[in-house]
Amino acid sequence: MAWAIGARAQPIEALFHQGLIFVRVGLTDTKGGRLSGLFLLDTGAQATVIDSRLAAAARLALGSALSLSTPGGAAPARRTGGVTLQLSGGPSAQVNAVVTDLSQTARAMGLPLAGVLGVDFLARFVVRLDYRAGALSLTAPSGSSPPGLGAPIRFDDLPYVAARARRGDQIAQGSFQIDTGSNTAVEFWAPFAAAAFPGVRGAPGEGVGVGGLDATLRGRIDALEVAGRAIADLTVNFADQAKPTDAGTDYAGVIGGPAWAGLALTLDFPARHLALD
Repeated sequence: MAWAIGARAQPIEALFHQGLIFVRVGLTDTKGGRLSGLFLLDTGAQATVIDSRLAAAARLALGSALSLSTPGGAAPARRTGGVTLQLSGGPSAQVNAVVTDLSQTARAMGLPLAGVLGVDFLARFVVRLDYRAGALSLTAPSGSSPPGLGAPIRFDDLPYVAARARRGDQIAQGSFQIDTGSNTAVEFWAPFAAAAFPGVRGAPGEGVGVGGLDATLRGRIDALEVAGRAIADLTVNFADQAKPTDAGTDYAGVIGGPAWAGLALTLDFPARHLALD
């Protein structure tokens, strides 16, 4: 594992590891001191999450209790007021984060995970994720679409893009959540997979989510067609049980970080546009 520095206008110190992207995030404690930790960059997280140990060290004021919905199940959490987060080498923004215990996820990942950077932070920027070079940049919106093959993003609470999956002579199309926090290339929502790929068989296993481990059914598809490009031979999970609250009737599942290996993905959140090059 090595730290990589992005080469564009807002280069961010980032760690690309097993299809996931981690960034170092700083925050100021109540006495003006600076603390930082390693955060997962997660477009599948509606809210930014701060580990309870970092929140305690920063003396963050905690508000009402809530239940945080995660792939591994519900997790107890507490609200915070506005917290200003600063990316190492990049911009800052204020978010209303939630605090929970991420120690189990950190152990499963083998990394000192201190938080999850969600779309409440990322949605203000044009986010370029270069999986080829291991480089990340965040820039202010330019008003023009980024270069490369593109597709519109539907963005309510979370970002979605239309895509088509092909497995043998079976072809299925739907709306997929763009989830950089998933370390599986494609995770099909189980009811969608049952209808689209009847009789499919896969290898049972486990995946790592913010809430811990969740059951999977591993297999492969021949290609995923998205934004005018066919991405061949992907490992998939046919048994994803979670369905986001803002998912539409055509919801098919999740496109995770490993799907973009060898590509540069640009998510222009303000313009609601995805580009691949």
